[in-house]
Amino acid sequence: MRLFIIIIFILTTISLYADACSDLKKAYDKKIEAWKDIEIEMKNDETSKKRYDELLPKYNKTWEEAQKLKGELKQCDEESKNEHKAFYNKGIKLKKDKKYEDALIQFQEALKIEKDFEDAFNQICLVYIELGQFTEFDESIKKIKDKKTKGKLYHAAGRKMLHSKPDIAIKYYKRMAKIYKPEKAYYLIAVIYITKKDDPKTAITYYKKALKLDPKEHKIYNALGATIVELSHKTTNKVEKDKLLDEAVSVFLKGVKLGKKRYRKYYEICIRLAQIYNIQGRASSALEYANMALKHNKDKKYSLAHLEKGIALVKMKRYREAKRMFNIAQEDFQTKNSVKYWLGEIKKRKK
Repeated sequence: MRLFIIIIFILTTISLYADACSDLKKAYDKKIEAWKDIEIEMKNDETSKKRYDELLPKYNKTWEEAQKLKGELKQCDEESKNEHKAFYNKGIKLKKDKKYEDALIQFQEALKIEKDFEDAFNQICLVYIELGQFTEFDESIKKIKDKKTKGKLYHAAGRKMLHSKPDIAIKYYKRMAKIYKPEKAYYLIAVIYITKKDDPKTAITYYKKALKLDPKEHKIYNALGATIVELSHKTTNKVEKDKLLDEAVSVFLKGVKLGKKRYRKYYEICIRLAQIYNIQGRASSALEYANMALKHNKDKKYSLAHLEKGIALVKMKRYREAKRMFNIAQEDFQTKNSVKYWLGEIKKRKK
């Protein structure tokens, strides 16, 4: 009985498409006739220039309308011959309108007609991601043969679960890594370990995996170096801390050597180097990279750069210059307290 209903539904749909195409054909033919009538009048020797000028906009508009109808007619003809695409296109529209359950029905109907219609499987997977139905997603993605498509779907699934269930997101990114852009997958896994699981050691492992595959990616050097610094905060062993900071410097310097091209946060690598150099007491190097951070940041009042520059100048006993830097840095609430501390340090050192 259900099969009978589906057949009737499909035949009805085909009939509706045929009627729609017939109506479009009539509208197109009528529009072309109207256009031809205008053209004949315009070419008539008895038509005045004034009348010609009046007809020209109408001529152009009628032609444009005819061409639009022609395109719609072509699409209608194609869809009437390819019923599965008609269901698919309707599903796409419903998905765009966020009517996911209705879209799913249309994609499933398309597959009943064309069982190997991979685009429909792809859209079904995307709908299941939006609905949070990951058991169904895992079953449906098995039908996808193209590795790139499959990898992108795992990426989308991981992104969906990133905040609510990071462990599930990691699972999908690991699957992604096996078939599509592993360097990106490893980077995303590392981000989860540092931001969601407070596990810098594991994050470092995955950042290094990503870097091995893509050694010319600024953001990986930036993230890896920052995570190594984060790990250094977790140890009280001075030898271990110093070793980690040296490693972070090495990582950041490699990022700097890539140059600023194609990386808008180049200034961030520079300021992180300045921060570490100040911690290590290497004031001249800290000053150099604080200046580089200012140079490559559009914000000429970049507070972190002015703060680190000021700290370096204090350590070099250039107090007047340091105060000028601190006066700018204290305008930002993020650096205000640090500025207060270092201004106090200047007073102590002057005594």
